[in-house]
Amino acid sequence: MGLWADWQAARAQRQRVEMYLNYLLREPDDEAMGWLFALAPDTPTARREFHFARRAIGLIVAERDALDDRTHADVTHQLAPVLAAEARRAPADGLAWSERWRAYCAALAVRGTVDSPATRLARVMLSAAGVEHPDTAGLQRATQFVQETRTAMNEALRHAFGAASLPDDVRPSALRG
Repeated sequence: MGLWADWQAARAQRQRVEMYLNYLLREPDDEAMGWLFALAPDTPTARREFHFARRAIGLIVAERDALDDRTHADVTHQLAPVLAAEARRAPADGLAWSERWRAYCAALAVRGTVDSPATRLARVMLSAAGVEHPDTAGLQRATQFVQETRTAMNEALRHAFGAASLPDDVRPSALRG
């Protein structure tokens, strides 16, 4: 490709990433977070963890479900200035995000448990919100939130970057270069 085509492709990629990040960073209403506020002892901590969980799930979706490997890197790259600005305004939140991101990644890496990945992510979110030992209904609601968020992030990812489509008469392995 020439210089102009490269610039246009990079610009289009940035626009797709911005579209995805706009959805990821969207502010939910208090009604959507009401179930977590009812479980958690501290509303501001629960609100912060709700946002951290959405971001973590959005990054996980971009990493695992994107059509190419660059998508996750581009999303992370464009999210970094947002996180840096938040860390400058509230240094404790910047440190908390780093800790929470590691906890979400560690929860996904666990193998050999009976909990589904969504349940493990829900436990991390509830724990950070101050709910150390959730009841069954609370854990189910948190797991449902993780699953709904993952589904919504997948839809946003497909909307921004497109869906994979293969010809019906060609095996996917035959398309490899």
